[in-house]
Amino acid sequence: MRPNSKTTIEPGVEAILRGQSRMTARGQITVPIEVRKKFGLKTGNTLCFLEVDGSIVLKLGPLVLTE
Repeated sequence: MRPNSKTTIEPGVEAILRGQSRMTARGQITVPIEVRKKFGLKTGNTLCFLEVDGSIVLKLGPLVLTE
């Protein structure tokens, strides 16, 4: 699948592939340059990993969680 390709990940849910990354043995990932540019990500930004319906969603943080 090519970057910027739209796909249906489940009925009624469309997603756009913005890039891919492999995790290193130390658990590190690289955010693709296209993603950094599109969303204005800079060194030192906090990225939050959220679980949504069994998938991982990456969100620019920090997040303030409420009960």
